[in-house]
Parts: sequence; structure tokens; C-alpha cells
Amino acid sequence: MKRLPLAFAALLAAGTVHAESALTSRATELQAQAQSDAASIASLPENTRVDVLLRKGAWTQVKTAAGQSGWVRMLALKQEGASAAVPAAAPASSNPLGALNNLLSSGRTSNSATITTGVRGLSEEDLQHAQANPAELDKAQRFVADRNAAQSFAQRSNLSPLKVDYLAEPDTISARNSEGN
Repeated sequence: MKRLPLAFAALLAAGTVHAESALTSRATELQAQAQSDAASIASLPENTRVDVLLRKGAWTQVKTAAGQSGWVRMLALKQEGASAAVPAAAPASSNPLGALNNLLSSGRTSNSATITTGVRGLSEEDLQHAQANPAELDKAQRFVADRNAAQSFAQRSNLSPLKVDYLAEPDTISARNSEGN
């Protein structure tokens, strides 16, 4: 009877050894912590293979082939071998031991939380007191994709171009609204 718990523990341990593999979908920074302003450990070019260790909100802890471990944004990764037809929430691994481990280790606990990201609007006062922040602009520049990378992504994802007209000027909108009433 004592062998059953030992065998079960070995089965779970075997499931945790199998790491999920992913590729970076764009050039991104490997960061020391799961925070946008954390120290950068390394720059990872597009299509860098990493092993997924842990997920935490919008962040994923990964380990590179060079042995570096850190955090990247979840949206900067794509599951290795995933196609456009596979939903992002589908499990990346067909390893039954890993699936069993995920099943047994998932679920609600007293310290689990749901993380959401939201955007609040800016008031007129916020806009009047706004100031340039060159450091934040430099951070934002890390997410820029060049034209060739964007076209390559669009082709792989079967996206087609669509012309979108500019928004009407605010005065035109308010004039239309007053005519309609």
C-alpha cells in the first residue's frame, strides 16, 4: 500500500520535468522580474526558443538555451508548432504526465487571484498637465515591429489588408449629433 503514494509522487515529478517549449514572436527583453520596469537580463531576438517555467498574470517565466532564466510578456511568446487554427488557450503539450500534473495542481486556492488589465480614460486636466517622458518612449520603442516582420506575420496568419478611413473631426461629429436630434 505504501508503494501507491510513492508511485503517484514519481508520476507527478515526471510530469513537471517536461517543460513546455515556446518561441518569441518578436524581439523582446528577458527581465529579472514580472514587471515592465524590471531590470533587463538579456535581449531575445524573434524566434528564440525558450522553455516555459511558470505563468503569472500577463508574464511568463522562461529559461533560454543558454541557461538564462527570467520573465517575458505572455504576448511576446508563441507556442512552438502552434498554428493559427489552434486557440491560444489550448495546452501546448500533449504529454499526458504534464497534463495530469496541470490537472492536479490547478484549481482554486485561498490565495489565487484573477488578474485583469484595464485602461482608464484621461481627463481634460490630465491632458493639460501631461509632460513628455523620453524614458517611457524609449521603452515603447522596444515593441516596434519593422515592415518586413509585420508583413511576414500577416502572411503567416492569413491576414489581408483593410483600408480604414480617418475619424471625423470632433466638430463634425457634434454637428451631426445635433442635426439628428
